[in-house]
Amino acid sequence: MAIQLQATDELSKLFRKVTGLNPLAISPLAESGSNRKYYRLTNGDTTLIGVYNPITEENEAFIYLSSHFANAGLKVPQILAVSSNRLYYLQNDLGNQSLFDLVSHVVNWNEPSALPTKKLLLFTVDELVKFQTEGFEGIDSTRLYSHRPFDNRSIFWDLNYFKYSFLKPTGTLFNDDALENDFETLSKKLLQAPADYFMYRDFQSRNVIILSGLPHFIDYQGGRIGPALYDIASFIYQARANFPKEIRNELFQRYLEQLAGKREVDIYKYVSLMPYFALFRTLQVLGAYGYRGFFERKSHFLLSIPNAVMNLNELLENLANELPHLANIGRILQNNYTLNEAEQSNFKGLTIHISSFSFKKGYPSEHPVHGGGFVFDCRGLPNPGRLAEFATLTGLDKKTANFLAKHREVEKFFDTTLSLIRATIDVYKSRGFEHLEIAFGCTGGQHRSVYMASRLAELFNNQEGVRVLVKHRELEG
Repeated sequence: MAIQLQATDELSKLFRKVTGLNPLAISPLAESGSNRKYYRLTNGDTTLIGVYNPITEENEAFIYLSSHFANAGLKVPQILAVSSNRLYYLQNDLGNQSLFDLVSHVVNWNEPSALPTKKLLLFTVDELVKFQTEGFEGIDSTRLYSHRPFDNRSIFWDLNYFKYSFLKPTGTLFNDDALENDFETLSKKLLQAPADYFMYRDFQSRNVIILSGLPHFIDYQGGRIGPALYDIASFIYQARANFPKEIRNELFQRYLEQLAGKREVDIYKYVSLMPYFALFRTLQVLGAYGYRGFFERKSHFLLSIPNAVMNLNELLENLANELPHLANIGRILQNNYTLNEAEQSNFKGLTIHISSFSFKKGYPSEHPVHGGGFVFDCRGLPNPGRLAEFATLTGLDKKTANFLAKHREVEKFFDTTLSLIRATIDVYKSRGFEHLEIAFGCTGGQHRSVYMASRLAELFNNQEGVRVLVKHRELEG
């Protein structure tokens, strides 16, 4: 709160300096995946965007690049005022409509209604080429936020981002040595591409603002010198945009045509290297989703994971011989993150996701599209797994259920959890929430947790306005 008050005070001073007016309203804008905070400052018809960013080097890069790109004729925000400590600045307001907003409303790209959006995509690709080539001309690389060239070390920073911020938090099993071998193979491929372009670094439809029918561009402060293919891969493989294959191919073809008009390029080489850059970008994005979602608890980043995993497996399908361990990891992720048919169906009520698991193998991963809920520990209950007669049975077997049901502490445990769950279901339904997760854990994930999960599922299975989906993690593998 103190930071926000400080920011609004400093940005108000800049607003008065630029306009001679006091802002009558200061509204925070939706958070991005960075430390930057954005505000819309208004007085009547006058609106400006204020930015606070504690990383001054990043601010300096954005201010420099905005001027550099504007001089090259590219459509970027105009920097109007900067605070003396370089933590705050004002820019002109480009509006609220992003290219992603338009893309996300397209149901069928073959319909005539999709044509205007497709034309905007093609024009955006044309502008990307200008950023990479004309924006590269005369650029002072020492004023960029990242001075480091696109080399093996910088590639491994992003690959390890995927490894430590996504794979490990999700509990995905992998072999370190085999994964490093695949990383080395991928890095060698990426380094075959010419790297004398401006690399936008986060070129995606969310960072393209449509103003007066034309694309304008934001969030290039992380740009560096590097290969051109990284940006077009970022654009056409953006997870939430979910472009169909034919649109990706059309955009990539347009990109190559435009790039060949600016530079002498080996088209065959660019086509052959494109899948590796698309894979690299997808791995980096999954690392970002993991860090922002699992560690910073920004759940909206988790929503993109299923589409990103789908992209990952589509790319690895043709690279499995070269990257066998990554391909195996992709298949595991596909199993964990692909929505099943029941989850994809257009159910309008509350979906209750009930699961059982073993604490020995870790807590269940948070599902990217699910809401909050409970994890209940069944390890204090009588354990049939200690008895030889139950060794080959599970909590789904009648003999196990009868054993557990005859113990008073088991009934008390179930009744207590049930009262909590019922109260939560009532609240979730009244507030229009769509998902509730309930997990039961025990030592092996075979008897007690399975019994509790299946018993609860049976109880709510036919309740109006509720759909129950059950997963026994250790039984299903």
